[in-house]
Amino acid sequence: MNHKHNCLVKWIILLLIAPLCISCHRGKSSDLRKDRIKESINKAVFWVNEHPADFNDGKFIEIAEEIITFYIIYSHTEDPAKKNDCIREIEKRLNLIKSKEDFTVQSVEYTMFLCITYICEKLNLKGIDFRKIIENQILLDPSLYPAHETTKVWNTAYLERLGYDPPRTLEEVLSQSTISKEVQQELLFQSTRAQFDPRYVDVLAITTYDLTHEIFSLTSFGEFPPPGIILDNQIFFSELFERVIDWAITAEHVDVLAEAIMCVKILDFKDVLSLQSGLDYIISRQEKDGSFGVTNPGRSNVYRHGILVSIMALTLAQE
Repeated sequence: MNHKHNCLVKWIILLLIAPLCISCHRGKSSDLRKDRIKESINKAVFWVNEHPADFNDGKFIEIAEEIITFYIIYSHTEDPAKKNDCIREIEKRLNLIKSKEDFTVQSVEYTMFLCITYICEKLNLKGIDFRKIIENQILLDPSLYPAHETTKVWNTAYLERLGYDPPRTLEEVLSQSTISKEVQQELLFQSTRAQFDPRYVDVLAITTYDLTHEIFSLTSFGEFPPPGIILDNQIFFSELFERVIDWAITAEHVDVLAEAIMCVKILDFKDVLSLQSGLDYIISRQEKDGSFGVTNPGRSNVYRHGILVSIMALTLAQE
């Protein structure tokens, strides 16, 4: 009788403490995961600082992308020292732009130029006369609205955010965007659900690139709420990014994977189960020097862009 009683008591105790043990284990796993992410970010930032972009390496776009990267780190840290470090890194790149006597903005660079104008004004940082270039060149240039729909969305969103009245409304360009087309046609949704075919990696990567960059611009990397078309189709987009992350891992495409993870965090999709697998994959691709093994068709500097978006994705994932 005593034996049975003791066994019963042990089972009751186990049932009572089991949730506590599980919770403790999860807490430790979460802390380890955050430590891994933090370490990976620090290593990648070290690589960027050791190999900063210049006008001979990726031209203006890569310099601007580094400014955006440090701005995202700045925006997602409470550490005053780290914030100051980010400001210093942004100022270094602004000084680099300012030091180029023959600096001009090409039409393909308008998206990044408008974005860093917004960042610099928000941080009250001075560089070149951004507004003068926007008003005397960009707003007067017909190539402000090229055939590429994502560029139209990005340029319009940031011009409006800077207080300008662009030639086309955001509602107008959004109706022709990759976001709208995807809701209507579900091409990327169906393609990422189908059996993986390496022949279509570049096509799907470019479509995903357009989709993610429209979300980046419309929300200013998460600072503003997404447009109604996304809010009205949250389940659809949540499942889409679930599939895109799985697809990008299979395709070994760190670039697309990082951008998809950024969108999951920006849109606050908490039920995307593939998120952790995506983060683990990015970290697993990090080299000893802090860079990442990446694939990124059509870019002049595949490694730098892959590193920068990986830093951004890991930074957003910390929260």
